[in-house]
Amino acid sequence: MIVVNEESFIQGNTVLQPEYRPYRDNQSHEEENKKEKLRKKRKAKKRLNNKVKVIRNIVLTFVVGLVLIGRYCAIYNMQMELNSTKHNINEINRENENLKVELVKYNNLQYIEDIAINKLQMLPPDKGAAVYTNLGKENIKITEKKAQDKVEKENIWNKLTKLLF
Repeated sequence: MIVVNEESFIQGNTVLQPEYRPYRDNQSHEEENKKEKLRKKRKAKKRLNNKVKVIRNIVLTFVVGLVLIGRYCAIYNMQMELNSTKHNINEINRENENLKVELVKYNNLQYIEDIAINKLQMLPPDKGAAVYTNLGKENIKITEKKAQDKVEKENIWNKLTKLLF
């Protein structure tokens, strides 16, 4: 048997009331299609908005993570520099203590005399051979030519300043 109109074909027992599909006019069908399309668009837009929110949250989390990791790196580098500086300070303090000990050793007059006599072959000072000089007296005299040049330069400078100002 060939079925021409599938909508009017009834399958099963005829005793039961068959499902009736009323004839729909084109206008109501088009309105339902438009509503269905509008629902689909809204649903697609909602899905798109959800995807955008998820992507935004992922990007925001990634950026916050990068900022935190960068800050921790900066803190770690500062801590390493601080440790290095403390280590250098401790080394310098140890060297200073060693130098102070050596300075105390060299500050002893008996040790200095012993080194001077034995290593440097120096003789102990003789009071009769001492030569005294007067350090308050000026040994080098300034020539008058230099003094005159200086006075002339000052005079020229004064004249220039008077002319300009």
